Amino acid sequence: MNRRFALAVAAVALIAVTAGCLGYVTGGGEVDNATLDAEPHAPYEFETDRDAEFDLAANGTYQVVYNVSERDELRLYEGTVYAGDQPLEFEAFRYQYADGEVINGSEFRARGGEVDRTPDETWVRFADDMEDGKLAFSGTGSPRRFTFLAYVQGSHAVTLPPGFSTDVPIVGHVSPRSHEIETVDGRNRITWESVSGSFVVQSYRETDLLIFGGIVVIASIVAIAGTLRFRRQLETLREERRRMGLGVYDDENAGDEGDSEDDDRGPP
Repeated sequence: MNRRFALAVAAVALIAVTAGCLGYVTGGGEVDNATLDAEPHAPYEFETDRDAEFDLAANGTYQVVYNVSERDELRLYEGTVYAGDQPLEFEAFRYQYADGEVINGSEFRARGGEVDRTPDETWVRFADDMEDGKLAFSGTGSPRRFTFLAYVQGSHAVTLPPGFSTDVPIVGHVSPRSHEIETVDGRNRITWESVSGSFVVQSYRETDLLIFGGIVVIASIVAIAGTLRFRRQLETLREERRRMGLGVYDDENAGDEGDSEDDDRGPP
C-alpha cells in the first residue's frame, strides 16, 4: 500500500510540474497591437515635470505618463501574495519622442521598440534612438484605494477625480507620508519628491461623508434604542420575579440586606 501511495504522490507531482512548465512556456508573448493602439479615454498629459504622473478617474481607470529618459527597458509587474509576480496589464500605449512626436504601440514596434509579456512581467524595451522620451498607458485601478509600484524612482504625482479627497483620516490615507497636496483645476493633486517601492492613495468622494455620517447616526440610534429596550425588559423580568415570590439579587438589595443585618446586631 505504501508503494501505491508513493506512486500516486509522484504522479501528482509530475502533473503539477508539467502543468507549471507548460503555463510558463505558453503564458508569455507579445501584447497584441489592438490593445496597444486603443484610444485612451482622454489625451495623455505629456507636459509634466514628474518622473511618474498618474491621473485617476471615477470610473475605476487610470492614466500614467513615465519619464523614461536614458532607460533601455522598463519592467512592469504586480506583486501578489500567493501567485508571486504577475505581468501588469494595460492598454492605449503611447510613446513621445523628445521632439514631441507621439506614436502608438504598433508604430513603436515598427521602429524597433518591444512590448513583450511573460508569466511574471511585461517588458518594454526601447530602440537605440528612443532617448529622452516619455511612455504613457492606461489601466484599471479604483481611486478609493489605488496601490501601485514605483517602476521608476523619482518624483511622483497622483491627481484624484473631481470631488474626491483624502482629508478625513479614517476614510482617507496616503503613503508614503512625505507628500504634499495641492489643488489644480478643482482636483486634488498629491505629489512626492521621491518614491521607491510603492505608494498607496485611499480617497473618498466628498458626498460619501454624508452617507457615512448618516450610517453612523442610524447605527447609534439603533444601539441606544436596543440598550433601552433591554433594560426595560430586564426591569420587567425583575418585577415579575418579585411578584412571584422568587429571589431577586441585585446590588441594591444586597446593600439593603447588609444594612439590616448590621442594625440587628446592635452595638458591640
